[in-house]
Amino acid sequence: MRVSNEELQKIMKKEKVDRIWSWSRINCFNTSPYEYYLKYIKKIEGDRQDSIYANLGGISHEILEKLYTNKLEYKNMLDEFEQGWMIADDIMQLKFDRTDEEKNLKIKDKYLKNIRHFFKNHTMINRKTIIEQFVKIKIGDNLLQGYIDCMFKDDEKNIHIVDFKTSSIYKGSKAENECGQLVLYAIALIQLGIPMEKIKICWNFLKYCTIQYEQANGVLKTREVERYKIGESLKSNIKTWLKKLGYENQIEEYLEQVIEQNSIECLPEEVREKYTITDCYIYVPLTDKLISKWDKKVSETLTDITLREKDYNETGSDKAFWDSDESVKTSSYFFANLSEYSANLHLPYKKYLEQREQQQRENDDLIGSIRKEDTKKTTNTNIEEDLEWLKYI
Repeated sequence: MRVSNEELQKIMKKEKVDRIWSWSRINCFNTSPYEYYLKYIKKIEGDRQDSIYANLGGISHEILEKLYTNKLEYKNMLDEFEQGWMIADDIMQLKFDRTDEEKNLKIKDKYLKNIRHFFKNHTMINRKTIIEQFVKIKIGDNLLQGYIDCMFKDDEKNIHIVDFKTSSIYKGSKAENECGQLVLYAIALIQLGIPMEKIKICWNFLKYCTIQYEQANGVLKTREVERYKIGESLKSNIKTWLKKLGYENQIEEYLEQVIEQNSIECLPEEVREKYTITDCYIYVPLTDKLISKWDKKVSETLTDITLREKDYNETGSDKAFWDSDESVKTSSYFFANLSEYSANLHLPYKKYLEQREQQQRENDDLIGSIRKEDTKKTTNTNIEEDLEWLKYI
């Protein structure tokens, strides 16, 4: 249950702070200071509401919240998702890629297959769960708030913090660089007196599943794969087991069914038992070093925001929150397809587009002049000389 504004005011008074931060606010700033400026300083409503990602992420979270609070039966999850999908896709016509329709359709097809598969095959957490738990976190003199998607306790009394994620998977260094929100939630529990070593932090990536399977040499192997291509990813291993267990004459028939159905349910039981398919949980080891890293990073970010706000209040100039050219270039896909602000409002992005367009015109003019000059000089030359202008591109 969400904490009311009145309750937040009481918490802030008790903690002696004049504002309370959130991860979404911090993340917005780290993605684009100028978007933070538009959203939180100027409080301007976004003029691009046609990205589907946040919408479908919200729908998926709501379905899981209903499931684990006994407001929705397992068998009805898929129907609930289909209704949300219909509104987002058919009625609102939201997009995965707003600039390329062919790419949009490809992403849409994979996303839909993945999430449909999740809601048909979700591995239930068979423990008492706490859903959308409000927490407060002290970082230096700053106070943050958040809501943990899901928590549960295992047999060893470890508390697992789970964040349901509809994005692409994070692994390795990428996971460590994206786990800030999870670490903050862990800090909240530590500040409540729970030992760090008893806290486990992870994501459940809805578009993926974890497959554990036995190899011919008896060694178990684990893979994370997108749900829409389970059959394709297991094809080679299944073929080995079918041959080894005496189904050599039916191999092609079984493989065709596995790929067509994207399921191993059509296989003989003695082959199926070689595989275990579950939800995709990616854990990040919680250490003092990781906590220190994110404590410092969040503190520095909040200090940066505060200084920029002070600068803006003194000068009235949006340059205090201006995105660098390099950061806009790096985040150009975000601005094109996910940001709720168009170039009409996001001026650093507008500048980037204008510069890119100018560069393209200059490149076109250069290529055109080279071609023109080449035509004059190479009327009777060989093909290699005719193509000399290519080296300038």
